[in-house]
Amino acid sequence: MKKNLGLLAIAGLMTFACTENEDPSALDLDAPVIGFAENRDGFRPANNEVRATTTDHLHLRFSVSDESGIGSILVDIHNTFDGHTHGRIQSDFEALNVKDTYSPDASNAAFRFPEGATFHNVDGSTTDIYWDGPSSRVDGNVLAGPYDIIISAVDIHGNQTGYADGSNYLATFFIERPYAPVIEVSNLEDDELEGEPGEVLELSGRIAKGAHELSSDIKFIWIRLAEEHDDHHHGAGHRVMDETFYEKMWGQSTWRTNLSGPELPNVNELRFEDILSGEHAITLPTGEDHLDLIIWVEDINGNVTQKTYEVHAH
Repeated sequence: MKKNLGLLAIAGLMTFACTENEDPSALDLDAPVIGFAENRDGFRPANNEVRATTTDHLHLRFSVSDESGIGSILVDIHNTFDGHTHGRIQSDFEALNVKDTYSPDASNAAFRFPEGATFHNVDGSTTDIYWDGPSSRVDGNVLAGPYDIIISAVDIHGNQTGYADGSNYLATFFIERPYAPVIEVSNLEDDELEGEPGEVLELSGRIAKGAHELSSDIKFIWIRLAEEHDDHHHGAGHRVMDETFYEKMWGQSTWRTNLSGPELPNVNELRFEDILSGEHAITLPTGEDHLDLIIWVEDINGNVTQKTYEVHAH
């Protein structure tokens, strides 16, 4: 009995010693949590947020927390014009490309947080990202179009957020500029297009070259009608293509080398009533009551204007 008690005591001491000497990093396998900023009910930029032609910057709004301590945070912004291939653009224009690292020893004071901090909040003007004016991140004129923002984080033990589990924040936002192509739809009802299943979708309005001194001729048009769904791995409400019911292109894309169509009938202005008539008319499918009409237009300078319109078929 005494022998057994002695063995138990030794075992207890060994367990205590192992616990005392155990590497704390082995106990923490959780990545940081990227959430809303304090007292906010959403991220900025929100998914599908449009930065209008009168806007010259983007406001960031998010927070990061980790019980062990935050190691670093990365804010990555890059264009999604091309599906990650590379098109040639005019030298006067440049895509917004940002890689801001937040850490205790960041070179930019606005990106620093205390060593061992378990929470960091980003919601102030010092972290705004500009594409025009004295604080601009581009040397020339920013290219208009869709951009992805990815916010990721790693803790002091090396646990990091990722794509697979949706713990990164990923959203697409749009930069509009006065020199980019113009898309105007004039027959919207409560911001939607209405139609009958099996019938031709009526679409009034135009695609046109911008009126700015930096505007250039239209080079490529891509029109799709598709059913879409939410993809929660790409930020709140990020939408991805599901099934395409209509697709038509004119011209040659600068950004997507595999996309092209017949020659554009006009490089300055095209009316939907003309280009979407006859064999090119859009017929609404049956059995689908919620669709999206996606219109993508490129100009010679590489600017992209994309508009998405909800289509209600009933």
